[in-house]
Amino acid sequence: MSSLRRRAAAVVAVIAAGALTLAGCSLLPDGGNSNADAASDANMQTFTPADGKPTATLNVASGSENKEVATAIQKAADASNVAITMHYMGSLEIMNALKAGGRDYDAVWPASSMWISMGDTKHVVKDAASTSTTPIVFGIAKSKAVSLGWADSNGTTKPVSTADIIEAVKKGDLKFSMTSATQSNSGASAYLAFMTALRGGDGPLTDADLKNSELKDQVKTLLSGVDRSSGSSDWLKDMVVANPDRFDSMVNYESLVIQANKTLEKNGHDPLLAVYPADGIAISDSPLGYVDRGQNLKDAFDSFAKALASKDSKLEFERAGRRTGLGGVLAYASDSKVKESFRTDWGINADGSALKTIPLPAASVINSALNVYQTALRKPSWTVWVVDYSGSMYGDGKDGVVKGLNAALDPAKAKAAYIEPADDDVNILIPFESEAHNPIKATGQNTETLLNKAQTTEASGGTDIYLGLDEALKQLPSESEASKYTTAIVLMTDGRSETDNQSSFESDYKSDGRDLPIFSIMFGDADPSQLKSLASLSNAKVFDGRSGDLAAVFRQVKGFN
Repeated sequence: MSSLRRRAAAVVAVIAAGALTLAGCSLLPDGGNSNADAASDANMQTFTPADGKPTATLNVASGSENKEVATAIQKAADASNVAITMHYMGSLEIMNALKAGGRDYDAVWPASSMWISMGDTKHVVKDAASTSTTPIVFGIAKSKAVSLGWADSNGTTKPVSTADIIEAVKKGDLKFSMTSATQSNSGASAYLAFMTALRGGDGPLTDADLKNSELKDQVKTLLSGVDRSSGSSDWLKDMVVANPDRFDSMVNYESLVIQANKTLEKNGHDPLLAVYPADGIAISDSPLGYVDRGQNLKDAFDSFAKALASKDSKLEFERAGRRTGLGGVLAYASDSKVKESFRTDWGINADGSALKTIPLPAASVINSALNVYQTALRKPSWTVWVVDYSGSMYGDGKDGVVKGLNAALDPAKAKAAYIEPADDDVNILIPFESEAHNPIKATGQNTETLLNKAQTTEASGGTDIYLGLDEALKQLPSESEASKYTTAIVLMTDGRSETDNQSSFESDYKSDGRDLPIFSIMFGDADPSQLKSLASLSNAKVFDGRSGDLAAVFRQVKGFN
């Protein structure tokens, strides 16, 4: 109990300080990188120079997608004799670290320059330069692309406009998975590209465009085709690879489509064809910049950045599916391993020709566009929160969870993290202990009654997570309504279920016949095996809240729905 209280106290302290942490999914070092050692935090990765005697160490706030270029980073660390500790996180967390003056980071390496332009209000970032580029594309299973008429049997794709994609969604012929535009760069970039392409013309989006009701209706129709939302591009790719028969289309980085295809074909599955909307795509430019906090590490940064721009490192970028040549061309197209990544039979436009790139709008317009997405354009969410109120939660433990729920569902608090409830969102709270309590339903921003119930419910009794989950199945939208929502169950528990009803619940879940993710937040003494079984059953994810900042974890989970 004392350890749980210490963790909950940490939650309270972080929330009181107004911290905004939107970490990406847990990332482990590349198994093929012998010199990359895992730090104690799974979201960190340290690259030590080969001689083991670095002249300096740089702490880098990095997008999680950079895990895929670990070999290039290691080569640059060796060549510069500078150790690199990568702190993998979401784009919004990088943006907020910059707004806070860079915190303890010596460099930033987000997926796109827009997060620097939005976050660097204190002008601490120096000498930011692109390390590589990758377009955001539709990855569509070859058989699906052929059936849509967007490719022939050889994998040669045809020009597809954003309007064509909308028409396929309206007919019910296309559903796709995509990261949240307010939580992930790939989702944000794709969303801005959709809106810019549909608006037409060559200029960037403006505030006037965001008020255009016809344009917003078109984008809303397109986003109604999203069947799974995610807070992480890497996790989205892994979900599609693990379930190719269930998920046949996604919006993601070209480089991650390439990585997915290597695994899909190895496992004997249909590859994804890269479809580049002909009227406009977004490009991720992966900039690396120095954060000048007066720490006098600029020489070390310059040495590392120069090494990262060398032929040896750039070659590894391209082998991983990134582009390093001017204008998105391949600098090392003749290399055999680069050819294995940029394959035309996967629909990959290897020479970068005929790709229409959208211009990025001003930072203030991007901020407004993200708010419009969250409150008006994205597919509404239907979330059932199954919350542990057993006796072990008494006191600070319950208080920490209540504050986490407030961080995710209180409109004023959630707005700061771009997870503000929209008018059509549905949130249902089911407290449980030895039995499931009556559900409390909230629609739109009217979450006060739900949050009051979370506060006033007493923590007592035992723990039966399966009774809570059984009740959650009863609170799902009807089959006729289900397609209107991205639906999820979120289970929060600090213990092991005292009853062995797992097989009974799994039977009920399967008989229901829905693709319903059951995300779990694990804290206290929760049993990882039970929660991982639920994640495996439902193509979902377990979030680790044991580090203390439960409010951040709650916000992260909401980004997946």
